[in-house]
Amino acid sequence: MEGLSIYDWSRLIFITFIISLIAISTILLVQRKRNIVNGITLAIFSLTSIIVSGINLIIIGYIVDELNLGGDIISSNMFLIILGLGILNWIIYAKKNDKNISA
Repeated sequence: MEGLSIYDWSRLIFITFIISLIAISTILLVQRKRNIVNGITLAIFSLTSIIVSGINLIIIGYIVDELNLGGDIISSNMFLIILGLGILNWIIYAKKNDKNISA
């Protein structure tokens, strides 16, 4: 337990969200007629992952400030990746939904 720092525990949450959002992106790109991921599911999961990741990043900042440690750029980059994947999933869903409506 002593070998893990505060960053390692928080990165597990970020990595879990990144893997989940990549899986949703893959499902959105692969699904054809049967909708595995619909708009409500996408909205709930994307917003939840962005909000929880943002709160996690803020909490890391408070903890680091209290312990007089340096900042962690990797956690900030992981949050930006989660934000980008959440927005990308919406763009993919909108493009797929437009193709399904016009076809």
